[in-house]
Amino acid sequence: MGAGGTVVRAEARRRWALVLAVVVLLGSVPAVLAAWPVRAARIDAGVLRERIAASAAQPYHGFAQSTGLLGLPPLRNLEQVTALVSRTTQMRTWYAGPDRGRVDVVGGGTERDLYRTPDGQYVWDYGANQLTRVVGDQPVRLPTAADLTPPELARRLLALAAGDRVEPLAGRRVAGVAAAGLRIVPAAPGTTVAHVDVWADPASGLPLQAELTAKGGARPVFVSRFLEVTLGVPDARVLTPPAARPGMGFTVTAVPDVLGALNRWQRSAGLPDRLAGQPRRDAVDGTDAVGVYGTGLARFVVLGVPRRFGAEAYDNAEAFGRSIEMPGGRAALLATGLLTVLVVQGDRTYLAAGLVEPATLERAAADLAGAAA
Repeated sequence: MGAGGTVVRAEARRRWALVLAVVVLLGSVPAVLAAWPVRAARIDAGVLRERIAASAAQPYHGFAQSTGLLGLPPLRNLEQVTALVSRTTQMRTWYAGPDRGRVDVVGGGTERDLYRTPDGQYVWDYGANQLTRVVGDQPVRLPTAADLTPPELARRLLALAAGDRVEPLAGRRVAGVAAAGLRIVPAAPGTTVAHVDVWADPASGLPLQAELTAKGGARPVFVSRFLEVTLGVPDARVLTPPAARPGMGFTVTAVPDVLGALNRWQRSAGLPDRLAGQPRRDAVDGTDAVGVYGTGLARFVVLGVPRRFGAEAYDNAEAFGRSIEMPGGRAALLATGLLTVLVVQGDRTYLAAGLVEPATLERAAADLAGAAA
């Protein structure tokens, strides 16, 4: 081929190079905008913390994403929970108030919607074409995706970290909002958390992004953030569970009386007054079978259960973690770098978990072994 062909090919390459450059530039715009410093309203970190704590009255709707790098293994019968903290979850959310809201978990051709209404909760499973009404309170339950939206996660973390130091962070643009930031630095030793970073709308205090970074980590191990958000009351029709229609399944399920079962078992077993040198506080009204030990983000929760219910939990912890030999019983410890889980078995079984270093729960295991024997 002659020189003319060479020129044509060169021109084509230049055109394609220009097209690719434009595509790369356009694709990088959202990331650049998110990282670009913004002039958020100047606000004291302590004041922002107070506004975040009081932001439950702020209605909103949007699209959020949580990403977990905890590396928690797929524990039997807990796959949905471990997935929430070990991979990316896409959520559409509408919030009108503490008793009026909806969170849809979407992805992979599936959709599962949780409606919170004044008369109870409803779960809509799109794939199964099934609506379930959940009756009763759930003071003791497993976490759901609704707990991991930026507002819910940030407010829970700030409540846990009451008394811990807060520092200002540079503003950041989150979902188009010039958000103000703060960092929570744990004061109590023994926690696996290096710091918690939160960015919120400076006027309303609504959290828009929350990040947890573990000690020794270069990047967050858990992030929840809005990709789109609108501050305002969502359409009431969106908050109404789907009406019955031909072919659609409907069931009513009652929340298991977990507290009643724990209280019946608790008559013959109790939690120690101190574990790992920390005094116990009751975690749930109506039972002392669930206790909290420690302070701030260095707290850990302990639950006493009948031995037969703890057998599978022990097998899970031992299979993915390590066993601890001790007189009068046995224990298994599972550590992920951020979350640490302990199961102690004797005549009784105790489950413990928290954002604490393994050494803390190892000391607790020695105390619990005596109580379990």
